[in-house]
Amino acid sequence: MKEKMFVASSLQEVEELAVKELAVAKDDMYFDVISETETEVQVNVIVDANPVKKGKDFLEKFLENANILGFVERKMRDNVVEYCITTENANGLLIGKNSKTLSALQHVTSLIVNQYFDPETESGLIVKVDIGDYRRRRDENLEKMATRIAKEVAKTKVPVKLNYMNAYERKVIHNKLSTWRDVTTHSEGVEPQRYLIIEPKHKK
Repeated sequence: MKEKMFVASSLQEVEELAVKELAVAKDDMYFDVISETETEVQVNVIVDANPVKKGKDFLEKFLENANILGFVERKMRDNVVEYCITTENANGLLIGKNSKTLSALQHVTSLIVNQYFDPETESGLIVKVDIGDYRRRRDENLEKMATRIAKEVAKTKVPVKLNYMNAYERKVIHNKLSTWRDVTTHSEGVEPQRYLIIEPKHKK
C-alpha cells in the first residue's frame, strides 16, 4: 500500500497534499500524527483500503448505474484477482463487438484496484474481468488455435501472421507459446490493427 510522510502547517493541508500526491480518496487513508507544534505538523499517511473489494464495488455500481441485473463474484489466486460477472440478459452488451467493451471494463477495473499500490515498490495485482465465462472460453479457443498453428510453423518453418487482436488476446498466445523450443511470437502493427506473428525460432 502507498505510504508517505508529510510535513505541513496543519492537518488539513496534509490531507489536501496526500489526496493530490497519492491519488487516493481521503476516506481511504489513515493519518498517523507523528509530531505537532503550533506551526508544524508531521503526519505519516498510509493508504488503508481493500483493493480487491474496491474493484468488486466498482463493478457492482457499474451494473446498478446501467440498470443491469446481475452479480459479481471475485476469485483470488496468488497476485491475480478475477471478477466474474453474471447477468440475466446483458452478457453480449457488456462483452461488446470484438470484446472491446469487456476489455475497457477490465482496464478501468485494473486502474481502480492498482491505484492503492506504490508502483515503485509493489507490483500490484493482475486484474481479470470475465462475463458469463466468455473470457475463459475465448482463452481456451485462443490457446488451442495457438497450439495448432505453432505445430504447423515448427513443421514447415514458415511464419504465420494472425488476425488483429487486442492486447489481452495477444498476451494469452504469447504466454501459451513462451516455453516452446521451436517457435517464438512477436507483435507488429499499430493499435487497433496490431497482430501476432508465430515464427520458427531457428530459421533455415
